[in-house]
Amino acid sequence: MLRIGICDDEDIILDILKKIVSNCLGQLECEAEIILFNSGKNLLEQKQQFNIVFLDLEMPELDGIETGRQLRRQQEDCKIIVATNRRDRFKEAFFIEAFRFVTKPFVETEIQEALDAAVIAIGGDKKIEVYQRRNKCVILQRDIIYIRAVDSSVEFISESGIYRKESSLNILEGELENKVFFRINRQCIVNMTKIQKYDKGMIMIAGEEMKISRRKMKEFSLRYRECMA
Repeated sequence: MLRIGICDDEDIILDILKKIVSNCLGQLECEAEIILFNSGKNLLEQKQQFNIVFLDLEMPELDGIETGRQLRRQQEDCKIIVATNRRDRFKEAFFIEAFRFVTKPFVETEIQEALDAAVIAIGGDKKIEVYQRRNKCVILQRDIIYIRAVDSSVEFISESGIYRKESSLNILEGELENKVFFRINRQCIVNMTKIQKYDKGMIMIAGEEMKISRRKMKEFSLRYRECMA
């Protein structure tokens, strides 16, 4: 389950944004705990690790930029989504490595796009059992680069090595996070976040060229654009 923080000094904004985020998560079929904070100080005092934080820039005492700087030191992998009506301050948000921007007043489609991108970027926190030299291992899905069918089993090409499992790609499709993985043809499932290049029905991943089947081309193109957004 994701943990999402929303930080804004106005209670009405907290309530509005929580409702929109909840609706968007429903569209994603994604479960999350949403925690509200009415100041940067309260957010930073919490000990929980957040996957995503919506952060207002205009707050008294500790503004969004300083809150973001300190949050980034505490939680390097947190996806910070800046929420503001001050477009002139967008440049400042680069100092806190903001993942996305959403403007006030809020537009649900804009928040949906930001959440879609964040969930894809975070994706792969689930684990999967595999084998290496007959020894059972557990790896994070996000570390998988691609999976290919080999005889009656499958082979996982990951950042930490090559693993195998007695299974099929059909079974794995139900186990893998569908926002992150895509079956490009009968023989291969790829991690969309690991793709290095896509052009004319071919992808480059881990230095290898792979062909996308014709019947998968349209769906893949849509998913690829979402992932790269």
